[in-house]
Amino acid sequence: MSLSIRKSAILNLLQQNPKLGKTAVMKAVFMLQQVKGIKLGYDFSIYTYGPYASDVMADIDDLVEEGFISSTMYPYNNYIGYRLEVTKSGETEISVQPMDDESQALKDISDFIRGKSAKDLELYSTIIYIANLYTKNAWGVGEKPIVEKVKEIKPHFSTGDIQGAYQRLKAIKYI
Repeated sequence: MSLSIRKSAILNLLQQNPKLGKTAVMKAVFMLQQVKGIKLGYDFSIYTYGPYASDVMADIDDLVEEGFISSTMYPYNNYIGYRLEVTKSGETEISVQPMDDESQALKDISDFIRGKSAKDLELYSTIIYIANLYTKNAWGVGEKPIVEKVKEIKPHFSTGDIQGAYQRLKAIKYI
């Protein structure tokens, strides 16, 4: 079977970061596309937990159905989470379809997301989304307008947390 570049990217992310949840995979795929310029063809919009594209979830569900990843449900605070892992079939598929051109981008994003919570990734990806939107539409660039907009749409994050995340993203040139 020949997987699409989108599904291969998801498999590779999960291989490098076992047991990611669906939200974390969503944010990692967003960063691959937005920050690293990998053309995956997903159309992201801002949603409850940051950038979201329904096609990412559809691709994850397809990979589960095809037996390339497993999805384990677990309780997390007041909701249900899903841990995703590459199966033996998925590992075999990855080995016959390496993503050579994208391997450094995958490594960079995998390294960045490692050890971060879904909430952290929500904040980082939302900042990236807003920064790109402001730049694209010439609405004003720089820390102040972006931090203010993120605070407006994500009031559960403190201004200090948003500023700190903004500075970290700026330092590694993700925005």
